[in-house]
Amino acid sequence: MTWTETHRRWQALRTIEEQLATATKPELPWNDELALVFGDRASLLAALRYRLRLAVNTQMDTHLPEAVLEEQRAHLVARTQGVLRLLQAEDHAASMQADQMTGQRTGQRTGRLDDETWGTTRVVA
Repeated sequence: MTWTETHRRWQALRTIEEQLATATKPELPWNDELALVFGDRASLLAALRYRLRLAVNTQMDTHLPEAVLEEQRAHLVARTQGVLRLLQAEDHAASMQADQMTGQRTGQRTGRLDDETWGTTRVVA
């Protein structure tokens, strides 16, 4: 991937994050430009998930005092709440689809956003 392609990709993710921050209903944006950059919706979702994980990993320094860490967590949740809502909705839809395919209702959540992304910190968006 060239520098120009990487820059275009990160700029698209920042723009989507900004759009989702003000959206009342989390919907994955999709258009021809995003299709050129990401290929398909699944790749865009994976990129959003990666960007969120990267932000958490780089900004949630566990060596910080607890009060500072909590302040940083609150700031990060506020900044990424649109992306969090979208990813949670997508996870729920995928879980429901899997339940329909297997003919059962497990009632289990994937936990991806709470456990993998945020570690042991429980996030309520």
